Amino acid sequence: MMSTFDAAAIAPFLEIRSVKSPAISPDGTLLAYLCDASGFNQIWIRPLDGGAARQVTDMPEPVGALAFNPKGRDILFTTDCGGDERHQLWLLPEASGQPVALTSAPGIVHLWGAWSPDGQRIAYASNARSPRDMDIHVMDLSTGMATCIREGDGMREVLAFFPDGQSLLVRESLRSGNDQDMYRLDIATGRLTPLMPHQGRARYLAARLLKDGSGGIAVCDQGSDFMGIRQFPAEGGETANIFEQPGSNVEALALSPDQQKIAFVLNDEGWSRIGLCDRDGDSIRMFEGHPPGVVTSLAFTPDSRSLVFPLEGAATLPGIWKLDPENGSFELLVTVDGAGADTGSFGEPLVERFESFDGRMVPALVYQPTSPPPETGYPVLFIVHGGPEMQWKPDFRADVQFLVSQGVMVVAPNVRGSTGYGRAWHELDDREKRMDSVADLRAIRLAIGARKDVNAARIGVFGRSYGGFMVLSALTEDPDLWALGVDFYGVCNFLTHLLATGPWGRQQRAAEYGEPAVMREALERFSPINRIARMKAPLLLVHANRDPRVPIGESETVYSCLSGLRHPCEYLRIDHEGHGFARIENRRKVFSAFARFLEKHL
Repeated sequence: MMSTFDAAAIAPFLEIRSVKSPAISPDGTLLAYLCDASGFNQIWIRPLDGGAARQVTDMPEPVGALAFNPKGRDILFTTDCGGDERHQLWLLPEASGQPVALTSAPGIVHLWGAWSPDGQRIAYASNARSPRDMDIHVMDLSTGMATCIREGDGMREVLAFFPDGQSLLVRESLRSGNDQDMYRLDIATGRLTPLMPHQGRARYLAARLLKDGSGGIAVCDQGSDFMGIRQFPAEGGETANIFEQPGSNVEALALSPDQQKIAFVLNDEGWSRIGLCDRDGDSIRMFEGHPPGVVTSLAFTPDSRSLVFPLEGAATLPGIWKLDPENGSFELLVTVDGAGADTGSFGEPLVERFESFDGRMVPALVYQPTSPPPETGYPVLFIVHGGPEMQWKPDFRADVQFLVSQGVMVVAPNVRGSTGYGRAWHELDDREKRMDSVADLRAIRLAIGARKDVNAARIGVFGRSYGGFMVLSALTEDPDLWALGVDFYGVCNFLTHLLATGPWGRQQRAAEYGEPAVMREALERFSPINRIARMKAPLLLVHANRDPRVPIGESETVYSCLSGLRHPCEYLRIDHEGHGFARIENRRKVFSAFARFLEKHL
């Protein structure tokens, strides 16, 4: 049977926009959020209770984080330049005025932190002193004067001001992003007080402080394989468990303004479930009724009566929702247009598990076309997530729904090293175990290829960032198994990657991959560039010129080598973008080339 794959049919899928990052004004009247209706993310606002939305920023670059002043309608937001992640801080007065630059040092990273309780100061981290190190700063907004209150080696971030405004809640990741510590930082003296002492490694995803100054709550895996909610005292000491769900991670939380309730998001095989409990962890209630999908944050309305959150699913377009916990009802506040795509045909994936080389069962999300398989079986595209400290989740992916509409089965594995399945699984690919994740991919590929409804000769692999490394490794370790590869901004050489990546993040990556001074021989073996001549499948490379995480030289080295070998390889270089494609015109260019490449080779 001839293929009916139509590359041009991807066009309407690429016009579907997104909404995300909702924030509520302190008086409860305004909803602010990010929307890319203009072509890339800008701030939009609308009345929380309903009414027309309007765009209130028109910056030349996409907006990143945003946060309301706790005492008014001013909005703090961030932008970088072309995706270089060297964010600058801006103030939007009264949620609709003319933006005012609070920092203007384009070569320096400013990592947004928190507003002071009185709305007069902000705190953030910056690498102004040293490119490799993030120091803590506090800025007085009335004068614009910033003071460095904590210097040190490595990565640190501000999570919150304590209620008295005299100290900060700080998270440090000096060893790795998987091995963190929490501190109280006194603004006047710079004194650090450990807040959650622990044995072994721990991660802290989120924290909220109690208004009485007695301490706070945090999402962490301290003393556990999975992320739960723990309470900690303000001066350090023993912590107490509030909530944990064996086998599942808590991924977000919100503390009600009246301090009586905790809302949380539970990860169930990648799908989000919203729960609510009392502050001591009692009276747990889980809510059903919203579409299946992924929730990345929660916020109470100021009256503590409702929750607002973003949600998107494999078959659900991005939107912002409200939950009334009293009656369990959900309301869609903001959503996007389907842009002409047949959204009614979008489908959810199924979770399947595949046995790997050591007997461990590896989960994967499988998206099955609704059309019957051709006589020769479905073509298949594997998509490997980045990170590797990430998880493939069933959020909305226009490329996936396009592929399924064209009769392509999509398989998205969560190989060892993925998050969402506990710390033990997360650490199974660290350093010298790097290639075990590639072995997981091989095992799933062989199992999928053995199915009667699959064409084993038409199976490709696609990945971004670390997923791009997995693509290059798959094509060079198992060259006979793959019909094509698509590598978006992937790592080909760990030694050059660690040398050229943004210096403020280098230690985080070296902790995952290994220090060159200690593991040079292993890193050379793990780097697919050193086995590039083994590749047989055609390859598409896409990379942007301002990528601070995986510098563009990684893809250009691969292209140069394959060109010299006269190997079929296409390379698309994108200007003024970073680690991804924020602008609609670039997404059109990239994914149109992606679709044409699949039409030709799959």
